[in-house]
Amino acid sequence: PVNLFEQLHKFGNVYFLVLSTMMYLGEHTTLFIGTIKSFSTLTTLAAMMAVTAAIALIDDRKRHAADLETNSQEARYVRRDGCEMAVDTKAWEDVAVGDVLVVRDEEQLPADVVLLYCSG
Repeated sequence: PVNLFEQLHKFGNVYFLVLSTMMYLGEHTTLFIGTIKSFSTLTTLAAMMAVTAAIALIDDRKRHAADLETNSQEARYVRRDGCEMAVDTKAWEDVAVGDVLVVRDEEQLPADVVLLYCSG
């Protein structure tokens, strides 16, 4: 349903849907004489929308797998025990708002962070 809603926001898809509807009305009503069958245009539109939906599904599954891989990686953060602070690790999926992270050179960050200090 969401994919269909997104695809109907494309001008070309709406155009061919309206065109197919008009062809259907020409075939089955007496409003006007339709010479082209709506089946040909509607079948082409459905095939193109199905291919687009399949590609979107494949992309979503790849993105989901990449997110799972990234979220399972370790992140270093500053842990506070009373007055003492120590650097500890936890999975990226467990990082919460307000955590102070320790990021090394050339490390990838799967989250939005605010830089507090930079050495070098």
